[in-house]
Amino acid sequence: MPGATARLISMGKMLQRNYRVTGDKRGISLTHKAKCLWFGPHPEDDHNIIFGIRSILIIRSNYIASVSKVDYDIMYQRFGHPSKEVLQCAQKHMQCFPEIHFPTEDCVCPGCALGKMPNRAFPENKRHASMPFKLVHSDLKSFPVTSYQKFKYVITFYDNFTSHAWTMPLRSKAAVITTAKDFLEMVCVQHNAHIIGWMSDAGREYKSDLFD
Repeated sequence: MPGATARLISMGKMLQRNYRVTGDKRGISLTHKAKCLWFGPHPEDDHNIIFGIRSILIIRSNYIASVSKVDYDIMYQRFGHPSKEVLQCAQKHMQCFPEIHFPTEDCVCPGCALGKMPNRAFPENKRHASMPFKLVHSDLKSFPVTSYQKFKYVITFYDNFTSHAWTMPLRSKAAVITTAKDFLEMVCVQHNAHIIGWMSDAGREYKSDLFD
C-alpha cells in the first residue's frame, strides 16, 4: 500500500458516526456538524482507488487526531502480534517501514495471553444416568508412539452411572467397529443389560453406515 505510515479509515464506521459522504474521482469529503475531512487521490496510485487526507479544516475528534500516529503497539497489531525480534527484523529489511520506538521491557499482551491459555473447564453437569449402561461414553485416542505389539490407538468405554471404564488397544481405526460390537456383546452376556444411550465426539470412526 502506498504510504506505509498512513492508517486506514473505515467508511462504514464513519457512516455509523453520522458523517455525510460526498465526492467523485477528484476526492472524497466527510462532513459532520463542525467537522470536515477531505481525501484526495494518492499520487502513487495510478488507478485512483486509494485516497488520503490532504487537508483537515477542523479537527475536534481524537479518532482523527490519531490517524497519522504509528507506534510499536500499532505495528504489533498489524503484523499479527509477532515477537519484538520479528518486528526489528522487519524494520531492517522492509522498505518504508516507519521508525518506531521498541520498548525495553516485554509487556504481556492480553490477546496473546488469552490465546495461549487452555480452554476453560466445562461446567459441571448434575444430570447422571439412573442405572448402569443407560449412558456410555466412548472415544478413540492415538498413542504418540506405536507400542511393541504394534498398537497405535486405544478406544475407551465409560459408564456414566458406575464410573467404570473399559479400554481396548487397537492397531488401526478400522478395528473400531469390531471392538464396539464385542463390547456390546460383553455387556449383554456378562451383565445381562443393553446400552440405551451412546455418547461420542462424532468422529469419522463413529459416523459410518456400518457403525450405525
